[in-house]
Amino acid sequence: MGWILDILVVLIVGYVIYSNAKRGFSKVLAFGIGYLVMTVLASVVAAAAAPAFYDGVARDSNINALKTANAHIKFERVYADLINVQNYGFTATEKGVERVLKNYDGGPFDDRLYQYVLSNTVDAGVKREQFRTLVLNTFIESYGKELGERVPEYVIASFESNAKEDPEIPREIMRTYYDTRKSDDARAELIEKKFSESATTEVLQIFMYLILFSVFMVLAALIATMLQDKIFFNITRGAEKVMGGMIGLLEAGSLLVLLTLIVRLIVVLGAGKFMFFNDDELNNTFIFSFLYRNLRILL
Repeated sequence: MGWILDILVVLIVGYVIYSNAKRGFSKVLAFGIGYLVMTVLASVVAAAAAPAFYDGVARDSNINALKTANAHIKFERVYADLINVQNYGFTATEKGVERVLKNYDGGPFDDRLYQYVLSNTVDAGVKREQFRTLVLNTFIESYGKELGERVPEYVIASFESNAKEDPEIPREIMRTYYDTRKSDDARAELIEKKFSESATTEVLQIFMYLILFSVFMVLAALIATMLQDKIFFNITRGAEKVMGGMIGLLEAGSLLVLLTLIVRLIVVLGAGKFMFFNDDELNNTFIFSFLYRNLRILL
């Protein structure tokens, strides 16, 4: 279904170039410059304002949600249940697992749980990598479930993708969770930095861009309308059309930036679950994928 976006890109570029060529260079120059300036201006302002807005408005809310999630989840119960379900030949207790997890200076928590299992069973067939994967997947599932009741979907998606890509993130979270030297706020702040801040800031930045672009373009359109009848170039009609079409490329570029950011916002807010609005599908498009992969240049 991604081909629909490719067709939309072609239609936007084709129509805007044709429309501008038909009107002529003198009529569209001010509009073209306005589109270019306002696109850059909206991008710069949104990039500068979004982090500050996040710190001032959204950060505390996310940290409070994470503190609540940390207070509700009991990892010792989660992993005792996990070990017992595997039927390793002994019964893991919450107290025993808690002692293992609290020994955060003894290495990665998944390795410590593995040694705990080995020390309590005569079955040497427990595979380290298989057990490690089981432990990390359980972490993502159990903690993600707690987060799911308290934070937006895109924060959960960011947590899941980051934790799957980098096993050190679950390990650091577990180390912090059982570190009695850290306060509840310190624990929540570390987790917030890992996967909540960037996802929320991106959403805020795109929203700000869309709002600023809309406001700036209204102003640019008013200015361009006043100027278009005062701009005149002594060139042939053919040159007017060709140069008008070239100016249309600026306007089309601005509209493609707008389209790409709207699609990205749908992907993020929907956590990649809306139809073909997910990273894999969009990266497989023929034309639109170029814009989508270079999204960071647009923001």
